[in-house]
Amino acid sequence: MKKRNGNLQRGLKKNLTGFGAMVLASIAVIACSNPVYDNLKETKKEVQKADIVIIGAGGAGMTAAIEATINGASNVVVLEKMPITGGNTIRATGGLNAAETSYQKEDGIEDSVELFIEDTMKGGKNRNDKKLVQILAENSKDAVSWVNDMGGDLSVVGQFGGASVKRIHRPSDTSAVGPMLVKTLNAKFEELEIPVFLETEANHIILDENGAVCGVLAATRGGEPYTINCKAVILATGGFGANQEMVIRYREDLNGFCTTNHSGATGEGIDMAEEIKAGLVDMDQIQTHPTVNPETTTMYTEGVRGNGAILINRLGTRFVNELETRDVVSEAILNQEGGQCYLVFDQSVRDSLAAIEKYIDQGIIVKADTPEELAKAISVDEEGLTQTFKQYKSYQENGEDLEFQRESMELPLTNAPYYAGLCAPAVHHTMGGVKINTETQVLMEDGTGISGLFAAGEVVGGVHGANRLGGNAVTDIVVFGRLAGSSAASYVEKNGGFTERTMKVSKMEEAVEPEEKGNYKDGTYTGTGKGNNGDMTVEVTVADGNVVSIALTDHKETPGIYETAEKSVTADVIKKQTTDVDGVTGATNSSKGMIEAISMALEKAQ
Repeated sequence: MKKRNGNLQRGLKKNLTGFGAMVLASIAVIACSNPVYDNLKETKKEVQKADIVIIGAGGAGMTAAIEATINGASNVVVLEKMPITGGNTIRATGGLNAAETSYQKEDGIEDSVELFIEDTMKGGKNRNDKKLVQILAENSKDAVSWVNDMGGDLSVVGQFGGASVKRIHRPSDTSAVGPMLVKTLNAKFEELEIPVFLETEANHIILDENGAVCGVLAATRGGEPYTINCKAVILATGGFGANQEMVIRYREDLNGFCTTNHSGATGEGIDMAEEIKAGLVDMDQIQTHPTVNPETTTMYTEGVRGNGAILINRLGTRFVNELETRDVVSEAILNQEGGQCYLVFDQSVRDSLAAIEKYIDQGIIVKADTPEELAKAISVDEEGLTQTFKQYKSYQENGEDLEFQRESMELPLTNAPYYAGLCAPAVHHTMGGVKINTETQVLMEDGTGISGLFAAGEVVGGVHGANRLGGNAVTDIVVFGRLAGSSAASYVEKNGGFTERTMKVSKMEEAVEPEEKGNYKDGTYTGTGKGNNGDMTVEVTVADGNVVSIALTDHKETPGIYETAEKSVTADVIKKQTTDVDGVTGATNSSKGMIEAISMALEKAQ
């Protein structure tokens, strides 16, 4: 089955996009060679050249590319297998944990690097590599400044589970942190003209006869493989939470769990590292996020609980300290009837957090004027829920939770109307990954470093131990992304120096933006339609209720014909937020197949 060819990006809102098609410049250089590469038996002769190749354009990879460029690396390229940049970072809702920041001081919050380390080690059950945790905490304050200096917005401080004090830094409008961060990073990419090759997958890291990095074998979707000769590689491919086979390999008990991860989080970076004998750590440490809507896989940000929401079971009663670590809360939910519970809050909590509006727009939140009416609406015990609200109010007024020792209870939950959202745990973060040292250099199984290979983000193990605290992932990608970028730049400078950039950015395509308001459930959906030569499969992404991206993933259409239909139909659907659009003359069957496939996908998003 033929897949779409070319680095084409279709229709994501500009604040969530990467770049459009990129131009590959053929360079006549000799490819490095080693047994792994020689045994690949690839026939394609095309060779490219760069100083640093970054594999993955999520938050860590983009941060690394920016920092490497700022540190003098003039020939940096980024490979991204998905049709957009952002990876799982786009889906981040909470914020960035940081200690001793000016924003904490303004709010009178007493925090310290030492307390940050203590909380992170405790949350990770002391399986964390403490040296890496120390780097995380010590550089967290600068991470906030780095994002904000680029035009980002991390200025409101809140409370998340596992933190002793308010430490998580969020946008001033209390919206999700991910889209803001990706938009900020994309803008910096454009300013620095860093080439990003979308829908381009790295397949192998190539080492020379001395065991040092000398290249990457890559291929554009549907195209022939080619080699990029380079002096350093930064692995930033993310985790494997969307690869259930890989999840089950390490944790059979998670068989059948849904995931909050984007579809590209499938662990190829770990496979590539393992192929060259890199060491792995904590691969069986896989975190579930406790509050995920089981029907849409929408994750309710921990900020909802941090701002005052409680969790109740079918009896209408609380069963856990809502601000405990994610593993503790997840286990507690799984022990309830049906392995599910309800996230319950009032109007005051809704008013305090803009992210809640997305859940309401998706139709996954139930609203009622009284606790009794809310209990009836969600089929839980009416007397139990009524008594729970009264008791919680008493605890909040007296400043002591006698049942579960919750410390942060700023709101009494008495401001009608009341809200509830069904939730259950889902695979959220894979703490395991490749071993690195304090300079982000990837280590072999015996602990020796691989020259020229660095890593950052969720592909790395050891930072979070047995459990990641909410807010530490964004800190991780910025802190270690910056460190990987500067370490790789320093390595290249010491090993022959920087070269002139040869892979140039072409003129960016204008992103298609919705002209009408959609009313779909957020998520990624697939659909199939009958094209001119057989089945066509599409992947449709919905964000904030709008269709924002449509990718044709599999088809048998005729090259030179289907492309026009693909471009026109997807653009029109995104603009109008409906499949009631016109086809393309001369590509009628391809157009009909596209529309049929998109319609099937959107039926799942209703």
